[in-house]
Amino acid sequence: MKEIRKARKERDYKPAKFKKNIGAYYDPYLAKGGPHEMAICKKCHAIYHKKRWFFDEAVYKETIDKKTSQKVLCPACQKIKDKFPGGIVTLKGDFIKDKGKRDEILNLAKNEDSLAKGINPLERIIEIRKTASEINITTTNEKLAQRIGRAIYKAFKGKVRYNWSHDVKLLRVEWEK
Repeated sequence: MKEIRKARKERDYKPAKFKKNIGAYYDPYLAKGGPHEMAICKKCHAIYHKKRWFFDEAVYKETIDKKTSQKVLCPACQKIKDKFPGGIVTLKGDFIKDKGKRDEILNLAKNEDSLAKGINPLERIIEIRKTASEINITTTNEKLAQRIGRAIYKAFKGKVRYNWSHDVKLLRVEWEK
């Protein structure tokens, strides 16, 4: 046992200068307690029930007229309204200038958005801004930005860089080809 402790002390490892405590991060758009009963988003028809948001058009049609369900804006729609990003994807380079490739990349990003919405309705693209030499995609959370960056890299290669913020939950993805 003493030998193991001695070996641990002798290991040459350097811990990171900072450690991001994701659990301590507070998202101001997520209600602390959440709505008490069932809630429905006025804009996107997402449903909050049993402490989670989900999409179900049949449940929406069934509960929209009930007085027990609250009509609210879901956290994703609030972030979209306020333009409060959780992820920023920047795509640059000569590859973007080709209209066909640009359309392929945008379709790939939109496909990732619809896949993410199916899993978690709070993951969405806020805005896509296009200029001649770059595309900026803002997302409601960092995981969707990471997935878009990974999908674009997997499909088109190039150079991708992920820059995580140290104090807030924000990811900047930079892809270039």
